[in-house]
Amino acid sequence: MTNTDVVVIGLGVIGLSTAGALARRGNTVVGIDRWGSGHPVTSSTGASRSIRVAYDDERYVRLAREAFEGWRRLEASQGVSLLVETGQIDLGPDGKLDALAVAMRAAGVPFDELDASGIRGRFPELATRAGERALFHPEGGTVLADAAMRALTADAVGAGAALSMPERCIAIETVADEVKVVTDLRTVRAARVVIAAGPWSGELLHSVGIDLPLAPAIAQVTFLRAPQLVDRPGLADWLMHDGVGVYGHPVPGLGYKVAFDAGSDQPWLPDVEEWQPDLAEQDRLVAWLAKRMPTVEPLVALTQRHPWTMTPDGDFAIGRRGPIVVAAGCSGHAFKFGPALGSLVADVAEDVAREDLGLFSLDRQAMRTGQASPSTPISR
Repeated sequence: MTNTDVVVIGLGVIGLSTAGALARRGNTVVGIDRWGSGHPVTSSTGASRSIRVAYDDERYVRLAREAFEGWRRLEASQGVSLLVETGQIDLGPDGKLDALAVAMRAAGVPFDELDASGIRGRFPELATRAGERALFHPEGGTVLADAAMRALTADAVGAGAALSMPERCIAIETVADEVKVVTDLRTVRAARVVIAAGPWSGELLHSVGIDLPLAPAIAQVTFLRAPQLVDRPGLADWLMHDGVGVYGHPVPGLGYKVAFDAGSDQPWLPDVEEWQPDLAEQDRLVAWLAKRMPTVEPLVALTQRHPWTMTPDGDFAIGRRGPIVVAAGCSGHAFKFGPALGSLVADVAEDVAREDLGLFSLDRQAMRTGQASPSTPISR
């Protein structure tokens, strides 16, 4: 039997960040993952993710700025480049833009309000509608996700965390204030267990009597071969395409990544080892591109599908029930927050009080009375 202070189940971006944060604080940490960090069937797979601080809640804005600091520290400590900071343009209804502006202003984030001419100045390929306005903030762009996962792994191991993958959790047994995690390789005994297993979290939590409204979904992203866009800002076109938004960001060496901000109705299956692209969804995205960037040739380099897990309100589910720490419900927008969420989950594991925990509480009204849907657009 292996004894440790904390077991982290799931080594995606949140699990790795949490393992590293806890190990740096002097805890002994064992981390396991059924598939392996960044595996194509997991939520933390792929070459890149958007990063931005434009949120309509000041707490998210501050958390995003904390994440930026964390990614920069990781760049410095690991000697790698993880951020491509080209800024971000947000387009959408006035109410959405006004809410973003209020939250950024409250957090002291600089941004510009753009008319159609200003939008074209920042993103010449972007077609605008009559009277359209937008916001631009410089603290946005791209996280190089695959490089980030390697850096987080090296950081956690360097801090002393013992990571094992592939290793599958078979059962979790709670006895008083102690937990036993039974895997396909061994039994691990710990004072705390962090469940950060993405779409597999719901089943693991149910096994220890914790039932939360979590809805795994399958999302799709498309990489465009468009070298003229590699230095363009990230983009959020909020609720502008049949009630669903589109987001995108530059990808060095290739072009631009674009995707709808909602998962599909295709059911997530826990044992699928590869998700095939939905070409009809890809065609709908290309149709959006033809309207929004008519001068950009729609050369698709790659389309990928991977899971994410929605909550009823699009906010994460983070909290503790006895020795079980929950870090779930990425809701399609968690990767950018990786280092900040690692610190937050570590605080929960160590009973450190934080003012922003209410946003992610397991007991908030949406988690008590709401129902999550796989195809709900990312509201954040």
